[in-house]
Amino acid sequence: MRHHPFLEGGFAPVKQEHTVTDLRVTGTIPAHLDGRYLRNGPNPAAEVDPETYNWFTGDGMVHGVRLRDGRAEWYRNRWVRTPRLAAAFGERFPATRSSALTGPGANTNVIGHAGRTLALIEAGYACEELSDELDTVGFSDFDGTLPRGYTAHPKRDPESRELHAVSYFFGKENQVQYSVIDRAGHARRSVDIRVTGSPMMHDFSLTESHVVLYDLPVTFDARGTAETANGQLPYRWNPRYPARIGVMPRSGGARDVRWFEVEPCYVFHPMNAYDDGNTIVLEVVRHPKVFDQELHGPDEATTTLARWTVDLDARKVREEQVNDHAQE
Repeated sequence: MRHHPFLEGGFAPVKQEHTVTDLRVTGTIPAHLDGRYLRNGPNPAAEVDPETYNWFTGDGMVHGVRLRDGRAEWYRNRWVRTPRLAAAFGERFPATRSSALTGPGANTNVIGHAGRTLALIEAGYACEELSDELDTVGFSDFDGTLPRGYTAHPKRDPESRELHAVSYFFGKENQVQYSVIDRAGHARRSVDIRVTGSPMMHDFSLTESHVVLYDLPVTFDARGTAETANGQLPYRWNPRYPARIGVMPRSGGARDVRWFEVEPCYVFHPMNAYDDGNTIVLEVVRHPKVFDQELHGPDEATTTLARWTVDLDARKVREEQVNDHAQE
């Protein structure tokens, strides 16, 4: 088999679901810890072609450990069901509806909000609700208040406890959506924002006063759509696409977005963001390029930690490298 960095070692797929109770503990678990530690990630349930498989397209699998009263009560791992995966397992998919895409299943993040456990994914695909024991309850569109799919990386406001997000979907072409999910789990606000084309907007930043969007040169590429079922990602590095960041007041609308050019690169994950007078400081993991020659995953070049200082008055961004150690 051809070498594939995201099908080997620590990335190798787990082949079975397990339930293990009364786990042995080395040392002591603090008695006040009461909850579940959960992790989600791509884990293909069937054999995939290493020539075409991209790490982002694997079936979702959530792992969890339940802690209570100084004990580790259980470990579980469960594939996040989709209609396709349920049929492959000889099961019925739960009878919930969503108008979002249902692709590879929610394989990127897992959070708790409004009393629900949500497995998350991006690109217009549907997120999914899980039970306390990590079984799939069904698709979630926040009780019909946000029907177009969600994001893998919402931000929780520490004061309001609301979820803020920026979502993208290749079918909307030059539009992304900013949304706010209230404490009850319903979308109370959404704003459609025009962008240059159809970018992969994996994450965003939220400060006390601003929403920051990363409109960067990884865009939808129809060459990948026919192969998506085989695990190929339909997004590519696009050298003709302008690299820029957008700044919108949290209470503003699409017309209030201000755009600032940056050097071409890609950002999957910002590390920090905050307002500082008339500037916004962004600390981001900067990829010089992704999905250009290496299509198996984000493994194209050495990443660095960068600081971008957005000067709102001068309408420019000062870029500096914080260190040269590989990030992510």
